[in-house]
Amino acid sequence: MKKHIIPSLIAAAVLSSTTAHAESIYEVYKLAQQHDPSLRAAAATYQAQKEGVTVTKGNLYPNITFNGNLGYDKTDTDANNFDSTSNTLALQLNYPIYSPALGYAVDSVELSSKSAGISYTNAAEDLALKTLTEYFNLLIAQSTLQTTEALVKSTASQLDRAKKQYEVGLASITDLQDAQAEYDSVRVTELSARSSVSYAQKALYQRTGQEIKSIPQLAKDYPIRLDPNMSVDSLIAKARLDNKELQILNLSVESAENNVNIQKANGRTPTVSITGSLSRKDTDYSSGAPASMRDGVTNNASVALGVSIPLYSGGAINASVRQATSQAESATEQRASSLQAIELNIRSLYLDLQTAVAQIDAQQQLIRSRTSALEATKAGYDVGTRNLVELLDAQSNLFNAQNTYEQYRYNFVLKKLNLLEATGDLTEDKIKELDKWLVAKN
Repeated sequence: MKKHIIPSLIAAAVLSSTTAHAESIYEVYKLAQQHDPSLRAAAATYQAQKEGVTVTKGNLYPNITFNGNLGYDKTDTDANNFDSTSNTLALQLNYPIYSPALGYAVDSVELSSKSAGISYTNAAEDLALKTLTEYFNLLIAQSTLQTTEALVKSTASQLDRAKKQYEVGLASITDLQDAQAEYDSVRVTELSARSSVSYAQKALYQRTGQEIKSIPQLAKDYPIRLDPNMSVDSLIAKARLDNKELQILNLSVESAENNVNIQKANGRTPTVSITGSLSRKDTDYSSGAPASMRDGVTNNASVALGVSIPLYSGGAINASVRQATSQAESATEQRASSLQAIELNIRSLYLDLQTAVAQIDAQQQLIRSRTSALEATKAGYDVGTRNLVELLDAQSNLFNAQNTYEQYRYNFVLKKLNLLEATGDLTEDKIKELDKWLVAKN
């Protein structure tokens, strides 16, 4: 399929696309935050885990219970016939003053709460990457549509010229048919480009809950280069510290190791508790009750120090410890596997960025070369040394070069965003920093 584009026509197409307001990338991200149910679910889970810490810590403090009851009793024998009423008030105390298992249980829920907090941050970072990717997918689709519209306009001009030349006998029917075929082809391409824009808009609508028709473009002077101080080793070192998935896995290992302590404490350490109670019972007897049963109040108070030591549970104690130890080993190996995958991903992304820088530089030179080739072909066509097919081919080559250049630029940004996410550095500040390089269309 032949395509062509001329730089001036590209500029004209861009200038003709105007909009009253364009959504910045930060605004779109904030809309996605408000609309995303998975992020709200992560926030709710985090809140629940924080409350779980308070619940579990409550087991370390005195547990005081109040009981009260009202009673009625009827006695009917050959010797006596009477009834009685009573009311009882009681306070009971249970205070575990020494329980390693409870201490480790608190450590466990604190680790779970911390993990839920990191999971929430990770969910926000994942949402940022997804939103920004969809944002740039719309940018790419809009850029392709703009250049395709310019191509349609240019091809229509060539078709009109071929028709006029054919009418006066300066062009053959073959030239006219070639121009018509080229025009029909680019019209199909335009329809496909419009469909891509529509799909990208719908994806952002699904993400944000709002129609987003127009967004800023990436500035032409956006720096396509890598920080000279950045290296793969430094990126991997940063990921080891800040990558959210690794942080969650580190906590999983710590939690699994803590579970070993819990199982050992449950099966091998004593629990020492202070127990006590205070009670008051007031009883009233009806007439006919034996003389020994008198109305009155009875007060009771008790305190005790109790010790509970697990001795034997049919082998379950040692089995629980071995099970927890194996689970801790599994968590450690899973972390090692994930670390290898993250390191490989960072190396791949860094290499992709290096390649993209070289590709973009080479593509700029290719555009200059194909622009010169198109100008030479146009001049030859005007004097009759080049035919229409050669002109259409030259135009198609330039269009492909222009379109590929824009794809490379946007993909370079996407790779940088993926690298930021892999190193745990895709923050709102980074999004705002990128926003400065997105400029509204004229």
